[in-house]
Amino acid sequence: MPLNEGAMGDGLFFREVAGNFLEDIEDGSYNVFQMQRVMPFAFVNVMFGVFEVVKSYDNLIRGMLILHFLFLGLGVYWYFSLATKLRLGDNLTILGFVLVFANFAVLKNPWYNPFSTDLPTLMLAIGQANYFIKGNRQKLFLISILAGFVWPTMMLTGVLLIFLPSDPVPIYPKESPKSFFPVLASLVLLVIIMLVSFLTGRIEGGDVWGSVLHIVSVFTLVFFVFAVMVRNPINWALGFELLSEKIKSQKIWRLVGILSLYFLVIFLLSGSNASLDFGTIGKNLIQDTLRFPADFLVGHMMFFGFLIPLALAFFPRMIKESAKLGMGMVAVSFFMFAFALHPESRLLLAFLPFMAVLLLKSVRRYRIVNKDVIVITLINLLISAFWLPLNLPGMETALGSGSLELMNGFPAQRYLMHFGHLFSFEVYGVGALVLVSLLVLSWKGKVRYKREEYVRGKSYASRSVH
Repeated sequence: MPLNEGAMGDGLFFREVAGNFLEDIEDGSYNVFQMQRVMPFAFVNVMFGVFEVVKSYDNLIRGMLILHFLFLGLGVYWYFSLATKLRLGDNLTILGFVLVFANFAVLKNPWYNPFSTDLPTLMLAIGQANYFIKGNRQKLFLISILAGFVWPTMMLTGVLLIFLPSDPVPIYPKESPKSFFPVLASLVLLVIIMLVSFLTGRIEGGDVWGSVLHIVSVFTLVFFVFAVMVRNPINWALGFELLSEKIKSQKIWRLVGILSLYFLVIFLLSGSNASLDFGTIGKNLIQDTLRFPADFLVGHMMFFGFLIPLALAFFPRMIKESAKLGMGMVAVSFFMFAFALHPESRLLLAFLPFMAVLLLKSVRRYRIVNKDVIVITLINLLISAFWLPLNLPGMETALGSGSLELMNGFPAQRYLMHFGHLFSFEVYGVGALVLVSLLVLSWKGKVRYKREEYVRGKSYASRSVH
């Protein structure tokens, strides 16, 4: 980053961890949240100590970049191992590689902002997905322990995949039966969100335009959740019945015991938890949401690329594939959906490989041609803006000022446009148009395949009759 000699936001703190971890850990200088993200920077600190490297800011940046390359190499290895296990074929393997690696999250953000856990989180999540699909629970458990010190949700993800039953969850053969539950749940969600909005001052008379956008965003979110519940093909009644039959109390106690031990270790290693203000943390999370209608979808598209509109187009089939992989994958998908409702895309990094796995399994029966892969690759590279430089005059002032006017304008939006909780209304508008266009393109591709399949079926039936 062109400010603070290469660090911004949380990066300022994590740069200090990379420089002083061994000294600070003895004094208990980190709280429980920080301890769950400290591993990459602690590793750099230890390696610098072992090889007696001077811990200057420039050297620390080089150390983090080298570590990112190591994680990237592991992620690529795990991805191709996963693709081999899934038997994707050449085109699908390339498509999956593009969706996972050719985006802002991999091509640009880690190299401009190296003092972050974003890339290690994504790469370790690929490892989790790889060992889960392979059924190697020992390696999945080990990588989940390591990942638990990189991102807070990854230990929980690994434990759920290990201990919940892997038997397929029942789904409805056709459409799910009509139910009043989605309507009731949506109304309850609407009341809760509106109540929170009033209590936190999101709806005020002073900013009429902001209040209108927020209210529209609330109704858009509720409608989105309602649509997901309506299109959900899982038979929950039979699913919970199967869960009660398959899961043993011994496994439940192991799951609870492992998570309790993990959090106990985190708590014992931490020492400055008195400084935590959960009210402020919660308020900040709420303030970042529902700025613009469906801004979480636009933000995720800007961060991850074509994967998001493809996932929306194939969502019902992805849920079916999730059910086939067992209750653990269904539980992970539930958390993935919950985090997806927040516009800060970094919260989804630990779930991105699982989303990619479900999507690739969903489109495996479709005919993916070379043109599809080329078009998606070009679009992903364009959205990633890896070719757009950030170190230009005015960027340091804009990013470091804290001024809303400067943050909402260029040049700051050259970087912030990929973060749904930070992009401007103009970026949101353009991004929304791009998202709708890609969603239409994804849907047309889906319909095209079904049409081709229907024509081939008629042709085969005609030949059989003759």
